[in-house]
Amino acid sequence: MSTRSTLPERAGTVVVGAGCVGCSAAYHLAELGRDDVVVIDRGSLFETGGSTSHAPGLVFQTGGNKLMSKMASYTRDLYDGFGDFRTCGGIEVAYTEDRWEFLKRKREWGRSYGLEGGELLSPAAVEERVPQANADATLGGYYLPSDGKADAVSAAASMAERARDAGVEFYGNAEVTDIDTEGGRVRAVDTERGRIEADEVLLATNIWGPLFGEMVGTDVPLVPCAHQYLVSDELDALAGAEREIEQPLLRHQDYSLYFRQHGERYGVGSYNHAPLLVDPEDIYGPERLDDLGLEYPSLREFTAEHFYENTHADHDRAAYDAASELVPAFEDAEWTSQINGMFSFTPDGMPILGPDEGTEGLWWALAIWVTQSGGAGSIVAEWMAGGVPRLDGERVDATGAHVSRFQPHAGSREYTSGRGAQQYRELYQLVHPREQPRDQRELRRSPFYDRQAELEAEFYDGDGWETPQWYETNEALLDEYDVPDRPDWLARNWSKAQGVEHQHLREKVGMVDMTTFTPIEIEGPGTESFLQGLLTNDIDVTPGRMRYSAMLNGDGGVLADLTVARFDDDRYTLFTGGGSSATLHSRWITEHAPADGSVDVTVHDSSRTGIGVFGPEARNVLADLVEADLSNDAFPFYSATETYLGSIPVTMLRLSYAGELGWEIYTPTEYGARLWDAIADAGEAYDIAPVGWAALDSTSMEKGFRLWGTDVTPEYDPYEANIGFAVDLDTDFIGKDALLDARDDGVDERVVPITLDEPGVVVDAGHPVLVDGDVVAYACRADYGYSIDRGIAYAYLPSEYTDAGQSVEIEYEGERHGATVRSGPLFDAERERMLG
Repeated sequence: MSTRSTLPERAGTVVVGAGCVGCSAAYHLAELGRDDVVVIDRGSLFETGGSTSHAPGLVFQTGGNKLMSKMASYTRDLYDGFGDFRTCGGIEVAYTEDRWEFLKRKREWGRSYGLEGGELLSPAAVEERVPQANADATLGGYYLPSDGKADAVSAAASMAERARDAGVEFYGNAEVTDIDTEGGRVRAVDTERGRIEADEVLLATNIWGPLFGEMVGTDVPLVPCAHQYLVSDELDALAGAEREIEQPLLRHQDYSLYFRQHGERYGVGSYNHAPLLVDPEDIYGPERLDDLGLEYPSLREFTAEHFYENTHADHDRAAYDAASELVPAFEDAEWTSQINGMFSFTPDGMPILGPDEGTEGLWWALAIWVTQSGGAGSIVAEWMAGGVPRLDGERVDATGAHVSRFQPHAGSREYTSGRGAQQYRELYQLVHPREQPRDQRELRRSPFYDRQAELEAEFYDGDGWETPQWYETNEALLDEYDVPDRPDWLARNWSKAQGVEHQHLREKVGMVDMTTFTPIEIEGPGTESFLQGLLTNDIDVTPGRMRYSAMLNGDGGVLADLTVARFDDDRYTLFTGGGSSATLHSRWITEHAPADGSVDVTVHDSSRTGIGVFGPEARNVLADLVEADLSNDAFPFYSATETYLGSIPVTMLRLSYAGELGWEIYTPTEYGARLWDAIADAGEAYDIAPVGWAALDSTSMEKGFRLWGTDVTPEYDPYEANIGFAVDLDTDFIGKDALLDARDDGVDERVVPITLDEPGVVVDAGHPVLVDGDVVAYACRADYGYSIDRGIAYAYLPSEYTDAGQSVEIEYEGERHGATVRSGPLFDAERERMLG
């Protein structure tokens, strides 16, 4: 603790929150050369009273996505280096056949993300490592030997000690009363002990995050939620357990339980109860803790009914009963400690990281557990110091945790509480990746929604949008098309209608709801100059033409791939995806727009709707509807025009994400219903069918088109993503210097299409790609190609394995499937159909 009794009057950076996340950020800022950092907390250092103080410290590294796994792995190594981590291994047990198959897949995710040594255990092998576990209560387990326990408070102190050596100052018992902002930027932090002026402020306050959001006018989509943790008295099975080698951590996810050893005692954590949401304003202050017998503000009184009675909507027994079945010794045990401890949940279960959108110099690092705390601190510190999120100095795709991924409705208490409760309830549940949320639905509906519902559309939630994935009415066409069956897990939340729609679009014509695609209109005398400095391609094209381009960060990582249409000398429209991609991309564009007023940026995230008409009959369907000449000479591929479809003003783009002849047609939203009816009526003569996004995705994979967020992300540059053709080095743009360095160094890996050798075989994304038995990559995107009758995967392979014809294997649920690297596109390589 600092020896100063008063706070400094000024600092370059103030970090609010001295838990393991705030201390990690301060430590990493110091490692990057920052010595003007001050860390403050309302509590004592470093047992501050927040979630760090009571966290059980479990570090299971295999997460549900690459970012979470990488942050966990980094945290493990960082804390181990400080001596604040005990490697004991971690076991997740299976109670059902479904969970056992899931653990096979989870082990493969670990292999994909570089976690070595994972193995599947028999029930007897689980009991051998955890003697008090009942072998008869499991089907086996997934064991990762490098998992273990982090001492969160000690880790925070260790990071602080090293940060202090570099000049960082730490102050406890300094509760923040306000964040002072003026003129759109942060100015100071006001505390009960004084005011600290600052150039930037990082809020690492976890469960108190929404209260800080109120101070600065930012909605923070986060809800605190209490879960239970109990520690038994001494168990006979752990007698004499003061040995160097501790038992592995244990998770019983089918009943939302976890376990860890405390010497001769055994702890059990439970999410097996109804969500216990807490309003941040109701978190107890020090004046009530003594009265309630609580040690920290982040604790609630233990509620026995949530442990001994079943209150979880998806379970059939109480936490105590399930825990005692797996650990029979609990039946005779007494509890020496029982708490309800708070963590926080966001609507999608991911952290909140990055710079505030409305206040310059204000940063967030929230909803992060001990498991990822060290890695999150590394990412946000790199971001603050260098303008780009990195993990341990390397490019990382942090978009899934970006503070600006949320849509406007996510700021409401109803939405945040509803989805936060769902995230709590499903934390350990076996949730299919295509399973859709039930709560907070139908928030954003296209003008076609009622028509699509009549066609039995299967709607997926896309950041509030109801987006059709397929139409069950199209299953009536199964007699005309061959669609392979899928095995149990892969067949869930899937329909053969996808394969029907894919092939029908290829053979005839389909209409696709493009409402979620977002036009970003940019106009003004400085538009061309601005876009030339923002985008990788030369966008100085004649009005009426389009260019495909990337948008990069300073490290050369791909922030977006965009279609850029020029309509006048000083008016362009950029087309990007919907939901979080539109939010993130439009923010980057507006923040980099010149401040001199020479450019106006209008984001049509809801004010435009669209339909794609794709397939060999697309021209015939549209020819008599629109005023524009649709011939190749008058309306060539990759051109755009503003015209009329009947009485409807429309913007038409000659392109097709399906790789077929086609147009995307956009109009103001109020014209949308009429647009659908006009196209559907005209299409009847050509057997037009509604087509969902599942089929559009599989057709695009056959054509080798990138999908931002899967096979193109900020983790890779355009050369690695095989979109180097969209880079013009004769122009100057953000990220160019990094690309020049990458070009000179050579491309070490790049994305390639891989086809499964056996027809009918399909795998999911996230599974390992092997050469001679060694993991060399993982499938970042996968589906079935119904036109080529092969399963398809895309993977970033080391350059020595990217030649067409290279034999590889893809591991899925313990089986290895033969596969072959291909050169793309896999379908219509000469683009004859698109250019037709």
